[in-house]
Amino acid sequence: MSHHATTSRISATERVALLKNTALFAETPENVLSSIVPIMKEVAFQEGEQIFAKGDLGTSLFIVQEGEVHIFSGTQQLATFRPGDFFGELALLDAEPRSASAVAHGAVVTFRLDQEDFYDVMEERGEVLRNILRVLCQRLRRQNEKMQLPQ
Repeated sequence: MSHHATTSRISATERVALLKNTALFAETPENVLSSIVPIMKEVAFQEGEQIFAKGDLGTSLFIVQEGEVHIFSGTQQLATFRPGDFFGELALLDAEPRSASAVAHGAVVTFRLDQEDFYDVMEERGEVLRNILRVLCQRLRRQNEKMQLPQ
Protein backbone atom coordinates (compact mmCIF):
# COMPACT_ATOMS: atom_id res chain seq x y z
CA MET A 1 0.00 0.00 0.00
CA SER A 2 1.28 3.42 -0.83
CA HIS A 3 -0.87 5.38 1.61
CA HIS A 4 1.07 7.54 3.92
CA ALA A 5 0.71 9.51 7.07
CA THR A 6 0.77 13.17 6.21
CA THR A 7 1.97 16.19 8.05
CA SER A 8 -1.26 17.79 9.10
CA ARG A 9 -2.36 20.45 6.67
CA ILE A 10 -5.08 21.72 8.96
CA SER A 11 -4.87 23.16 12.45
CA ALA A 12 -6.09 21.48 15.61
CA THR A 13 -8.98 23.99 15.68
CA GLU A 14 -10.00 22.99 12.15
CA ARG A 15 -9.81 19.32 13.11
CA VAL A 16 -12.12 19.94 16.08
CA ALA A 17 -14.58 21.69 13.73
CA LEU A 18 -14.45 18.74 11.31
CA LEU A 19 -15.06 16.25 14.13
CA LYS A 20 -17.94 18.35 15.48
CA ASN A 21 -19.59 18.05 12.05
CA THR A 22 -19.41 14.25 11.97
CA ALA A 23 -22.31 12.08 13.08
CA LEU A 24 -19.85 10.23 15.30
CA PHE A 25 -18.95 13.22 17.49
CA ALA A 26 -21.97 15.50 16.99
CA GLU A 27 -22.87 15.67 20.70
CA THR A 28 -19.31 15.66 22.05
CA PRO A 29 -18.16 18.89 23.73
CA GLU A 30 -15.36 20.80 22.00
CA ASN A 31 -12.97 20.43 24.94
CA VAL A 32 -13.31 16.63 24.65
CA LEU A 33 -12.82 16.80 20.86
CA SER A 34 -9.62 18.75 21.52
CA SER A 35 -8.34 15.77 23.51
CA ILE A 36 -9.29 13.33 20.71
CA VAL A 37 -7.56 15.29 17.92
CA PRO A 38 -3.98 14.37 18.96
CA ILE A 39 -4.67 10.61 18.87
CA MET A 40 -6.05 10.69 15.33
CA LYS A 41 -3.60 10.09 12.52
CA GLU A 42 -4.00 11.89 9.20
CA VAL A 43 -3.56 9.39 6.34
CA ALA A 44 -3.69 10.13 2.60
CA PHE A 45 -4.62 7.76 -0.23
CA GLN A 46 -4.31 8.09 -3.99
CA GLU A 47 -6.98 7.46 -6.65
CA GLY A 48 -7.92 3.78 -6.73
CA GLU A 49 -5.87 2.89 -3.68
CA GLN A 50 -7.37 0.30 -1.37
CA ILE A 51 -7.80 1.59 2.18
CA PHE A 52 -8.69 -1.88 3.42
CA ALA A 53 -9.89 -5.13 1.88
CA LYS A 54 -12.84 -7.36 2.68
CA GLY A 55 -11.58 -10.02 5.07
CA ASP A 56 -8.82 -7.86 6.60
CA LEU A 57 -8.63 -7.68 10.36
CA GLY A 58 -10.08 -4.30 11.27
CA THR A 59 -8.00 -2.25 13.67
CA SER A 60 -9.06 1.30 12.74
CA LEU A 61 -12.00 3.43 11.77
CA PHE A 62 -11.61 6.32 9.36
CA ILE A 63 -13.19 9.77 9.08
CA VAL A 64 -13.09 11.31 5.62
CA GLN A 65 -11.44 14.74 5.65
CA GLU A 66 -11.14 15.26 1.87
CA GLY A 67 -12.33 13.31 -1.16
CA GLU A 68 -14.62 10.30 -1.53
CA VAL A 69 -14.32 6.69 -0.43
CA HIS A 70 -16.28 3.93 -2.13
CA ILE A 71 -17.22 0.77 -0.26
CA PHE A 72 -17.42 -2.45 -2.29
CA SER A 73 -18.38 -6.06 -1.82
CA GLY A 74 -16.77 -7.72 -4.81
CA THR A 75 -17.66 -5.49 -7.75
CA GLN A 76 -20.87 -4.12 -6.20
CA GLN A 77 -20.57 -0.62 -4.77
CA LEU A 78 -22.41 -0.48 -1.46
CA ALA A 79 -21.79 3.08 -0.29
CA THR A 80 -19.96 6.35 -0.84
CA PHE A 81 -18.48 8.34 2.03
CA ARG A 82 -17.64 12.04 1.80
CA PRO A 83 -16.00 14.60 4.12
CA GLY A 84 -17.38 14.24 7.65
CA ASP A 85 -18.52 10.63 7.11
CA PHE A 86 -16.89 7.74 8.98
CA PHE A 87 -16.42 4.12 7.96
CA GLY A 88 -14.68 0.96 9.13
CA GLU A 89 -16.33 0.91 12.54
CA LEU A 90 -17.97 -2.53 12.22
CA ALA A 91 -14.75 -4.50 12.51
CA LEU A 92 -13.78 -2.50 15.59
CA LEU A 93 -17.09 -3.21 17.28
CA ASP A 94 -17.49 -6.93 16.57
CA ALA A 95 -13.85 -8.08 16.15
CA GLU A 96 -14.78 -9.81 12.87
CA PRO A 97 -12.89 -9.37 9.59
CA ARG A 98 -13.82 -6.41 7.38
CA SER A 99 -17.20 -7.01 5.70
CA ALA A 100 -16.35 -4.95 2.60
CA SER A 101 -13.46 -3.19 0.86
CA ALA A 102 -12.81 0.57 0.93
CA VAL A 103 -11.22 2.29 -2.07
CA ALA A 104 -10.16 5.92 -2.58
CA HIS A 105 -12.13 7.65 -5.34
CA GLY A 106 -9.73 10.42 -6.29
CA ALA A 107 -7.25 11.81 -3.79
CA VAL A 108 -8.48 11.14 -0.25
CA VAL A 109 -7.34 12.34 3.16
CA THR A 110 -8.68 10.59 6.25
CA PHE A 111 -8.28 10.71 9.99
CA ARG A 112 -7.60 7.23 11.35
CA LEU A 113 -8.62 6.31 14.88
CA ASP A 114 -7.06 3.06 16.06
CA GLN A 115 -8.91 0.43 18.08
CA GLU A 116 -7.35 0.97 21.49
CA ASP A 117 -7.81 4.75 21.29
CA PHE A 118 -11.34 4.26 19.95
CA TYR A 119 -12.29 2.07 22.93
CA ASP A 120 -10.83 4.63 25.34
CA VAL A 121 -12.99 7.34 23.74
CA MET A 122 -16.12 5.15 23.88
CA GLU A 123 -15.53 4.33 27.56
CA GLU A 124 -15.16 7.99 28.48
CA ARG A 125 -17.85 9.39 26.18
CA GLY A 126 -21.17 7.53 26.12
CA GLU A 127 -22.56 9.78 23.39
CA VAL A 128 -19.96 8.43 20.92
CA LEU A 129 -21.28 4.89 21.34
CA ARG A 130 -24.88 6.15 21.04
CA ASN A 131 -23.95 8.02 17.85
CA ILE A 132 -22.35 4.92 16.36
CA LEU A 133 -25.45 2.87 17.14
CA ARG A 134 -27.69 5.54 15.60
CA VAL A 135 -25.63 5.70 12.39
CA LEU A 136 -25.44 1.90 12.14
CA CYS A 137 -29.23 1.71 12.46
CA GLN A 138 -29.64 4.35 9.73
CA ARG A 139 -27.28 2.45 7.43
CA LEU A 140 -29.10 -0.83 8.10
CA ARG A 141 -32.46 0.77 7.33
CA ARG A 142 -31.10 2.16 4.04
CA GLN A 143 -29.77 -1.27 3.08
CA ASN A 144 -33.13 -2.85 3.94
CA GLU A 145 -34.91 -0.29 1.77
CA LYS A 146 -32.55 -1.03 -1.14
CA MET A 147 -33.19 -4.76 -0.80
CA GLN A 148 -37.00 -4.51 -0.83
CA LEU A 149 -38.45 -5.63 -4.12
CA PRO A 150 -40.84 -3.26 -5.90
CA GLN A 151 -44.45 -4.12 -5.16
